[in-house]
Amino acid sequence: MIEKKSKAKAIIVGGSIAGVSCAHALTSAGWEVVVLEKTCAPPTGSPTGAGLGLDPLSQRLISSWLGNPHLLHQATLPLTIDQSQATDSATKVSWTLTRDEEFNFRAAHWADLHGLLYNALPENIFFWGHQFISFSISEDKASVKVKAKVLQYDEIIEIDGNLLVAADGCLSLIRQSFLPDIKLRYSGYCAWRGVLEFSGKEDSETIQGIRKAYPDLGKCLYFDLSYGAHSVFYELRNQRLNWIFYINQPEPHIKRNSVTMKVSEDMINEMIQEAEKVWVPELVRVMKETKNPFLNAIYDCDPLRQLFWDNVVLIGDAAHPTTPHGLRSTNMSILDAAVLGKCLEKWGIEDLPSALEEYQTIRLPVTSKQVLHSRMLGRIKQERGIGMIEKKNKAKAIILGGSIAGVSCAHALTSVGWQVMVLEKTSSPPTGSPAGAGLGLDPLAQHLVASWLGNPHLLQQATLPLTIDQNQATDSATNVSWTLTRDEEFNFRAAHWADLHGLLYNALPPDIFFWGYQFISFCFSENKASVKVKAKVLKTDEVIEIDGNLLVAADGCLSLIRQCFLPDIKLRYSGYCAWRGVLDFTGMEDSETIRGIRKAYPELGKCLYSDLSSGTHMGLYELPNKRLNWIFYVNQSQPHLNRNSITMKVSEDMINEMIQEAEIVWVPELVRVMKETKNPFLNVMYDCDPLRQIFWDNVVLVGDAAHPTTPHGLRSTNMSILDAAVLGKCLEKWGIEELTSALEEYQSIRLPVTSKQVLHSRMLGRIKQGLNLPNREPFDPKKATPEDSKDLQQKNMPFFTSVPSLIDSMLYSVTK
Repeated sequence: MIEKKSKAKAIIVGGSIAGVSCAHALTSAGWEVVVLEKTCAPPTGSPTGAGLGLDPLSQRLISSWLGNPHLLHQATLPLTIDQSQATDSATKVSWTLTRDEEFNFRAAHWADLHGLLYNALPENIFFWGHQFISFSISEDKASVKVKAKVLQYDEIIEIDGNLLVAADGCLSLIRQSFLPDIKLRYSGYCAWRGVLEFSGKEDSETIQGIRKAYPDLGKCLYFDLSYGAHSVFYELRNQRLNWIFYINQPEPHIKRNSVTMKVSEDMINEMIQEAEKVWVPELVRVMKETKNPFLNAIYDCDPLRQLFWDNVVLIGDAAHPTTPHGLRSTNMSILDAAVLGKCLEKWGIEDLPSALEEYQTIRLPVTSKQVLHSRMLGRIKQERGIGMIEKKNKAKAIILGGSIAGVSCAHALTSVGWQVMVLEKTSSPPTGSPAGAGLGLDPLAQHLVASWLGNPHLLQQATLPLTIDQNQATDSATNVSWTLTRDEEFNFRAAHWADLHGLLYNALPPDIFFWGYQFISFCFSENKASVKVKAKVLKTDEVIEIDGNLLVAADGCLSLIRQCFLPDIKLRYSGYCAWRGVLDFTGMEDSETIRGIRKAYPELGKCLYSDLSSGTHMGLYELPNKRLNWIFYVNQSQPHLNRNSITMKVSEDMINEMIQEAEIVWVPELVRVMKETKNPFLNVMYDCDPLRQIFWDNVVLVGDAAHPTTPHGLRSTNMSILDAAVLGKCLEKWGIEELTSALEEYQSIRLPVTSKQVLHSRMLGRIKQGLNLPNREPFDPKKATPEDSKDLQQKNMPFFTSVPSLIDSMLYSVTK
């Protein structure tokens, strides 16, 4: 609770809908609020603005602020139908493309909605005719001072508060102070907008005609599409019709700080002439009779990576300038305000950074995707060639790294029409080699790999089922084991790394791989349209240069490319290492070792076993072709690695010491498998705190380069495969023309998921190794209750069954 004597105070710059929404949300949370707006008086009753659509969530939020839901219903009309239709410009015949009768938006005039929200607030919190000039943050970051000019008197005043909320629109001056290099992106088209008031004209030829041509007016949001143009049409309360007409044109010159152009009669007449060429006469007549139509230049902005700095926060169009095609601008502003209010209420002024961090965490991934989707929707409707990569200008990607992340990327990108080159420093493909060890493929990765192979049976033949995930405890003194958790709906499949790599590699054209090529450096072209990579041909020592449109860093957890952008990011040692091995028991099926291990672990061939003892754990499962995969985790101080690798060179003495440790802890049947394994190896377990960014211009990180992780969640390979698939679909969707949007969407889809999965895997490893974690005792499998043991299950991994909507179509084509 914030006491009145120390009530937190927010200064909101901007009195539009984002600003008044914030005023409601913050006063509801117990904050004192001051709103500064440069216009001289409230716009209530003014014809300012045009129509907008409120989604169901915005309707509920506004009703909660008004205290009377009937007020909103009285000021709006239902939009229960969303209909897109095509119009033949020659014949003026229209036909339906899509129709959604469960749309459930409501249509409002901007001024009506603003008036509702404004009139429900105390008058004394608004300062009209106050122009924002500047702000400064106190040294202790506890307060902010805002300077503003009182326009009526030309007087400069100063206002102190705890928080500055920038609700100052898409041209936000406050955003510019933090991000001076961020520019708005012109969409390639402008929008003519108008509202026809037909009070007293209900029986006129114009209104009768338009109701006949658009029979669901009053409940339908109409989208008319023609070649290179589209229009929007719906009814507003109080006998008004709202229309928008989008026209492709070069970026106009706008003299003042606005995205609205001043229009002349000649410009209006030209617009009407264009409309007559395209739209049905009934709609053109509405446009002709509209008073004072206006012209908006349509801009948006690539999604920001940050929404707050100290005690300054962006909301609404200041945070995410967007095109209007998703009806998101007003709805995003309202939800921004509501979330900000709830975060401030939850954390209080005492922990303002946590409140703003949570606000950013909640809103940034959502608004980023919605801005990019709205951009795509507008370009589709304006027929500006999204995703159409002409063969004569085929986009080219250079993939650095030929491991599973690299070959997966090669599949994903070639399948969407990109030319691909893969550079790998090893001298030849590892197919048939014993390199690597076992891995588990989740159901989504299985579907994706099958789609790339073109034959799902190939993957089935090269893997074994892991239908059970079982965690069990072993008493090292008695060698007695008992079950802690068991999940019989696990549905993973076990593969050997080399088998999976061989499957993927052999399904690609061999000429895209360049083996024995060591990456040296890269550079961007001046216009950021291409990237040049230098590599050394190890066989000849020759240095070559390769040009492409995109550089994909699939070069693993020690990524050199990641280091170029993030030199201060270091891998985090987990506190333990992992001994790994694969026992090939071909011809030994009836040996004492194999009979013994099958008796001790009776469900080998379908079960992922995790054995836990005090301060250690291990994994065991069967691979195809008579192989057993095991991993033994040992707590130890960080070892010294001489070369650029996380795998240590081991001696016979080290192997013997490991066996001795195993004999102390594990059942004899398992130790015998370890003893008979040839060439076990030692991995040092590292991960990395989640990155905040995984692309820069036309360089993007995938796989372990993007999110080094510990192996406890079986995520590394699965994340790499899904990274590749999502990247491919984003590139297909946006095309080379909008590469930044493609990479922005890839980042917005993958970063929130991989960040949580890396941290969960870290937690799972520390639990299983009996290491310290905040707010919990070290896990002891001997004392663990069923409730304690639930955390061990793989299915608790965040986004365990989540499938990005972008790749649903891929799965359908494989599984139908």
